Amino acid sequence: MKSNNLYILLFITFLLSSCKIDKESSNTPNSNIMDTNLKDISELTFIEIYRTLYKDGNGGFDAHGDLYGQDAVSYLSFFKEPSSCGNLIYVSNRSQDSIILALKSSFNFPGNPNKEMLRAYKVPPNEKTPVGNSKFCYNGNTYDIKKEITSAGFSRN
Repeated sequence: MKSNNLYILLFITFLLSSCKIDKESSNTPNSNIMDTNLKDISELTFIEIYRTLYKDGNGGFDAHGDLYGQDAVSYLSFFKEPSSCGNLIYVSNRSQDSIILALKSSFNFPGNPNKEMLRAYKVPPNEKTPVGNSKFCYNGNTYDIKKEITSAGFSRN
């Protein structure tokens, strides 16, 4: 009977200690933008900048160069909505066809060699697609982000 009591006591101790660990781990900082132990902006890698700029899943897909021509550029326009950091930028499609575009985001963070990102987006007809914020908010500072359509063509799909 004493060994059963010992097992029960060990089991309860294990449960209590694991609850304590879970509670502590929920209070540890994560890689969220609001961390107080952030890297200096000059130390951020391209991927870290990308993840912070497009944390809401509005990062499009990878693009390089003038992929899509200029045929559909005149059918696109920028639209802004207030957000927590600058304005959330949308690209609006005013055509009857889907448009695929390459969008360059330019920035100049002090001491950081990364200066731009080129991302591609597919915008359905007569709709708008989010393409990131007008500002980069990091460690209590804000930095301007310039958005420029480098190429846009009508999608065949």
